[in-house]
Amino acid sequence: MGKLILFCIICLCCNRVSAQKDTLQPYVVSYDEKMVGSITYQNSSNTFFMTYEDGADSYKAEFIPNTQQRLVAGLSYKMIDVSVGFTPNFLKNDGSKLESNNFNLGFRFNYKKWYQSVTFINQKGFFIDFNHLERFYLPRFRSTKLGGTTSYVFNDKFSYKTIFNQNQWQLKSAGSFVPNFSVYYTNLTSKDTPDHVYIDMYTFSLAPSYHYNWVISQKFLVSAGLLVGAGINIADKEVTPLYEASMNIKLGYNTDSFFTYLGINSTSFFQEEGKNEFYDSFADVKLAVGYRFDPPKKFKKLYNEVTRRIGF
Repeated sequence: MGKLILFCIICLCCNRVSAQKDTLQPYVVSYDEKMVGSITYQNSSNTFFMTYEDGADSYKAEFIPNTQQRLVAGLSYKMIDVSVGFTPNFLKNDGSKLESNNFNLGFRFNYKKWYQSVTFINQKGFFIDFNHLERFYLPRFRSTKLGGTTSYVFNDKFSYKTIFNQNQWQLKSAGSFVPNFSVYYTNLTSKDTPDHVYIDMYTFSLAPSYHYNWVISQKFLVSAGLLVGAGINIADKEVTPLYEASMNIKLGYNTDSFFTYLGINSTSFFQEEGKNEFYDSFADVKLAVGYRFDPPKKFKKLYNEVTRRIGF
C-alpha cells in the first residue's frame, strides 16, 4: 500500500422528514440540521475459509488479506457524506513491501421503514494459512465483493440509524424485529499458481434479525443485533445451500456536539456440500470520534437550492 490511500464516499440518504425538528419522537433525537465531522480508525477485511478431505486426511485453509487498517476523516451533512482514508506509517505492516491493497466502499440510505446497504470490497495480496502449520503469501491473489442488504424495520420507536451513523440517537431503550434480504457477488482470481484461479460466486439469503438499543443513560448507549438466515449459493453453475450469520455491537457516547463510539460488524456466509466446505466472512471494526456543528449559512443556502432543483 502506498503512503496515502484516498477514497471518497458519497452516500445518498433519503431522509425525508415531515418537520425539521431535532426531536422526531420521544424515543429518538435527529441531527439532520447539523454538519458532522469525524475521524475513525477502521479495520476491514473479507476473509475466506476452505475445508476439504482427501481420503483419511482433513485440511483447512484460511485466506487472510494482508492490508486491513486505515484512518478515515469524514464530513457529512444530510444526504452528503464524504470521507478520505489513508494508512499512516504507524499503522503499516508488510503491505507496502508485499504490494497489497484493500479498498472498501459503503453506502447506506433509507426511505421510511426501508433501509438499503451497499458494500464493495476489493482486496489484493493474501496470506494462506494451512492447518495453522504452514503459511504462504500470494501477492496476486485478489478478491472482489459487491452486494448489499435490504431491511425493513417494524418498530417506529427503534432508531436503526443509531447503529450505523450519527444522524440520530436513541433516547429511550427500544428494539425491533428486522427481516433482511441479501444479494452478493464474489470473484476470486489468482495468477500465483500454474493453474490460474478464477471463481465467480452469487449468494442470495433471507434472514430475520433482532436489534436492540439499550440506553444506559442520556449519553451512553449499547446497541446489539443478531441475524441468522439461509439461502443459496451459485458457483460454476452449481447451486448449493447457504447459511448466513451476522452480528453487530456498538458502544457509544453522545452529546449534542461531541460523540465517540466503538462499532463491530461481522457477517459470515457458510456453504456445505458433502465433506467439503467453503465459506467467507467480512468484518468491520471502527473506533470513531466526532463533532457536530451548524453548517455555514452560505453552504446551507447552496445545499437547499441544489436539492430543491433536483427534487429532494
